Amino acid sequence: MTAQAQAHIGRAAEEAAARRLEALGYQILTRNYRCRRGEIDLVARHGTFLVFVEVKARRRGFPDSLEAVDVRKRRRMVRAALAFLAERRLLDAPVRFDVAAVRLDESGRPVDVQVVQDAFWAGE
Repeated sequence: MTAQAQAHIGRAAEEAAARRLEALGYQILTRNYRCRRGEIDLVARHGTFLVFVEVKARRRGFPDSLEAVDVRKRRRMVRAALAFLAERRLLDAPVRFDVAAVRLDESGRPVDVQVVQDAFWAGE
């Protein structure tokens, strides 16, 4: 698969995840936040929480997507989240790390999104 095709699938998965999150009452604040310390796919508000969301798309779906958010990825997300909070002077905000697992069909189109709230904690 070409890098361009993979980027297209990634954008479609992120869009599907954002729509699902909004349907669940999340307010999307930022997409694709990047800094020296890492990247966060989606930043949202859900109730009183500021939520940092990792979007993972896999053909086999939910378990494979969760397993793809390994310790190294979690640490990078936490560092990027801290940078986001510091930039916006939100260090006292209650935060949560969620994973949006997007299942793809054989052609790479999103067919289902499962959201795991509190998928991991900053101290893990």
